[in-house]
Amino acid sequence: MVFATRYRKLVTLLFLLITAFFAYQLSKVEFGHDIDDFFDKDEKVYVFNQEFFSNFTEELPNTAMIGIKNEKALSYETMLEVDSFTNELGEISGVKKAFSITNQQLALFSSVGTIPYDVLDLSTKENFDTSFIELDSLQDVKNKFISYDNKSLLIYLIIDDSITLDSLKLMQQQTDSISSKFTFEQVVFVNNEHNGFLITKKIKSDSNRLIILAFVLIVLILLYFFRSIVGIVIPFIVVVSSVIWIMGTISMFGFALNVLTIAIPVIVGVISLSDVIHIISRYSEEKTNDKFERIRVTQKDILKAIILTTLTTSIGFLSLSNSNIQVFTEFSIFTAVGVFYAFFLAYFILPVLLFYSKKITLHNTLERLTPQNIWVKPTLIVTGVALIFCVLGILKVKHNNFVYENMGESDEITTVMNFMEKDMYGIRDLTITVVVKDSNASLFDQKILSQLNEIETFAEQEYKATVEVGLATAAKQVNRALNGGFANQFKIPEEDYQIKEVKSKLISNAKLFRLKGFVSRKSNSTFIKTKAKDYGSYECRKSNEKLLAFAKANTPDLDVNFGGNAYIIDETNVNVANGMIVNLLIIVLFLFIIVSIIFKSISIGFFSLFPNILPLIAITAVVGWFDFGMNIGTTIVYTIAFGIAVDDTIHFLGRYKIEIDKGNNNFDSIITTIRTSGGAIFLTTLTLVAGFGVLILSNFYANFITGLLVTVSLVVALICDLYLLPVILNWLRKGK
Repeated sequence: MVFATRYRKLVTLLFLLITAFFAYQLSKVEFGHDIDDFFDKDEKVYVFNQEFFSNFTEELPNTAMIGIKNEKALSYETMLEVDSFTNELGEISGVKKAFSITNQQLALFSSVGTIPYDVLDLSTKENFDTSFIELDSLQDVKNKFISYDNKSLLIYLIIDDSITLDSLKLMQQQTDSISSKFTFEQVVFVNNEHNGFLITKKIKSDSNRLIILAFVLIVLILLYFFRSIVGIVIPFIVVVSSVIWIMGTISMFGFALNVLTIAIPVIVGVISLSDVIHIISRYSEEKTNDKFERIRVTQKDILKAIILTTLTTSIGFLSLSNSNIQVFTEFSIFTAVGVFYAFFLAYFILPVLLFYSKKITLHNTLERLTPQNIWVKPTLIVTGVALIFCVLGILKVKHNNFVYENMGESDEITTVMNFMEKDMYGIRDLTITVVVKDSNASLFDQKILSQLNEIETFAEQEYKATVEVGLATAAKQVNRALNGGFANQFKIPEEDYQIKEVKSKLISNAKLFRLKGFVSRKSNSTFIKTKAKDYGSYECRKSNEKLLAFAKANTPDLDVNFGGNAYIIDETNVNVANGMIVNLLIIVLFLFIIVSIIFKSISIGFFSLFPNILPLIAITAVVGWFDFGMNIGTTIVYTIAFGIAVDDTIHFLGRYKIEIDKGNNNFDSIITTIRTSGGAIFLTTLTLVAGFGVLILSNFYANFITGLLVTVSLVVALICDLYLLPVILNWLRKGK
């Protein structure tokens, strides 16, 4: 700090050049949403998934779905419009085929050849009414197209495999334009890549709103406590510079912001502000008019604490990188880099700004907001009662996550997800993998098809799932076609000659059924792809256990497992949550060693952990009491919360040691520390709460839960540092 002040012109020039360079990089900032980046590529579930699906030589077709939602039951007039709408959709560039329930055909296999027939007869209203009633006997067809309440439906588009995002966006616009000709109440465009675009769009709008709100709140807080424009301008020069540097770094290395890393600007900004407030607070305590002397004393008293807080916070974030998940690695590394940027700017630029400015003083309100004594009994009683409630909440904690968290907003992506989840068959991807154990057996054997049918039926009943792809379903459809199209023939035949006939038709119509996309005769494996209602991973995991138990008892010839993105995410959530314990132990051990060395006391090192572990206990209790579920969104909070909350403990203990080294007795040292550093700790916590608290208003669950739990941890940490830590220090060094 003294060095920077002495060579302030050179430091200022370098600062301006570096900031300009990173500001230029901001023009390259991109947003992205790749679900694969949330997977641990070395995790056995992911590896199994990759290896299993590599056996299938044909990709299932690339599709988009057009959802039509109505408040009234589907009528003949509506279906005529749907049929016209479907035909026009088929003319859109990039669409290979458009089909809905109105043009869906089944086939009859007869001695004179294949005879196609329409599922719905739209020739007259009477014929439609009759065929629509008969549709109830074709649940394998109806469930794919029409909602359970007969009010909404889906139109499927087979689209080009290599279609670009721009083409998808144009397709969606053309769909909206065509739909305006009809009387549909709501039309939604559903496609995985387009959904990713909508999420990215939401990220941009959400992040801009939150950053502006955080900026306004922090300005108001600083204005109140510093009561001067300089007291706002100087901190924000450092804060904004920190954000520009880290965002420029992310852009420079070609990384796109995602739903997790979008929080980095807020995190780095508030951490930077925390350092600034502690330095300014200490700087303002000095009465001398010699600015060099004030900066020298400030550096002497606070440099060690700031270095330690930088190390502990960065280590907290870096501990997330051992999860081997790309988004975690990006988040942890860039946030840690941002923390070091914040330290660098606070150490080199802040003293220069302070040197050129008028003296900044903190308003005496802070003194009234901090305790003026050590409250032993009330503190211990409140702590004991709080711990009881926390334990009860912790007992309620469970691993749980949803495919898409509905935050109650009405943006486009939420509208799409709500339609698929509430009006249609669900958004949870349930994929069941199957391998025939006996290499001499065939997937088309009667006993194998029957056992596959057992699995499909169980999935439909247990998960309330709709089978999209399944060999047993395909075989039952063929058997129905071979037997006059009667609904009661939608079954796996029992006679060998019938099975041979079904197998023959399946193989001869392999292209129509796209068998190579889900049947591998080489590896004797297949998979059942379904969509299910999303009741959360906790309930799904229980259903998974039931299915495996059912398979073990009823399908002895099949090796049944699970695949698909939703299952990988569910398992990743569990593994990350369990791995969090190791991360926290590393950080806790590091803090224990550092504090013990500084104070040359193992007991102080040990008991100083309490004010930082209690906030973690508190947020775990909140997760349990409010049934948020332990998942990636909640797990990541622990390292963030501990890494940030520990800063105030270090600053408190750092000032306490200074007072002890002056020769003051233990009680007076504690009281002086509360009245000096306590004010800065209160103010930094307030600004951190403002910065993280705005995330509670986010439309993304991950940001919402981060904002809520970090805010809870910061408030609890503040109370522990100002009330519990003084009680501990007073007890440990009583009489000294």
